[in-house]
Amino acid sequence: MILDKVFIFLAMLLAHFLNGSNIFELGNAIRPDFMIIVVIFFAFRKGAMYGLWLGFFGGLLTDTSLGGEIGADNAVYYKIGLHSLSYAIVGYVIGKVTRNAYTENYISITIYVMGFTFLSRVITYFLFWMFFHSNHSYSFVYVSLYNAFIGPAIFFLLTWIFRLEADEVRQ
Repeated sequence: MILDKVFIFLAMLLAHFLNGSNIFELGNAIRPDFMIIVVIFFAFRKGAMYGLWLGFFGGLLTDTSLGGEIGADNAVYYKIGLHSLSYAIVGYVIGKVTRNAYTENYISITIYVMGFTFLSRVITYFLFWMFFHSNHSYSFVYVSLYNAFIGPAIFFLLTWIFRLEADEVRQ
């Protein structure tokens, strides 16, 4: 039980550091969002409450790396909570609605990761636009496609590292 939480914490920290690195960057705004892949994985595996809380704390980690923005009134505005809310919503929806329909194969993982990454990006963009201003360089499709491409490999690695208990395996 404690080892599960330690592993989840380490997976979130690794996703946070990979999000901040330029190793997987393909272009100006084309880089994968590893944190949403981790949230999707654990929401499918552990359920709605894990998806909600991991989405919330993973989003806070993602928001801390954004930094601040100087507004028109020369005040610094921090965007803490935008990714947190969108990841929490997506994690909860995955764990509550689609967990029973989840089958572990390459095609379904690709479709789920692409769709839920796109949904989280749309929610985050809407929140950003609502509270701050529109961000024209915010990528929806490219990040979703990139996540869909690398998502099955990350799911495979997380499945290999994170062994399921006998009562958690879906028959």
